[in-house]
Amino acid sequence: MLNTWNSINDRRVRIRVVPKWSIAPGFSGMAIEVVNLSAFAITISEIGFTIGRSRGPLPRRAPIPGQMFVDGTDLPIKLDRHGSFSGTFYTNGLEDLDIGKAYALTTSGVIRYGKSPALKQWIAGLKRGA
Repeated sequence: MLNTWNSINDRRVRIRVVPKWSIAPGFSGMAIEVVNLSAFAITISEIGFTIGRSRGPLPRRAPIPGQMFVDGTDLPIKLDRHGSFSGTFYTNGLEDLDIGKAYALTTSGVIRYGKSPALKQWIAGLKRGA
């Protein structure tokens, strides 16, 4: 029984999504870190934020377009087993959205969400108009 459970568990897509502050000389923005906790490689096709209230099984999403990434990263990006990726981006143009959580979407259609104190602080600042 235990071997069956371990076998099933090894085939699951497991991702950790963590929104973070990204501060460097001459730059201040956000980053979404995606960590592959699976036992196999996965491909991330989209990262972004959920917006507003969900309609249907999937929430409304605001993906981060490639031109907003600071380092010019292009998606999709392949993450090896236990690999990670941080998409660092400018926050211009996101001020008017009702942001909820960060998300990462794989090419196989698996979507995972994440929140952090940094995201909550940023959302509170947006609502104050800072």
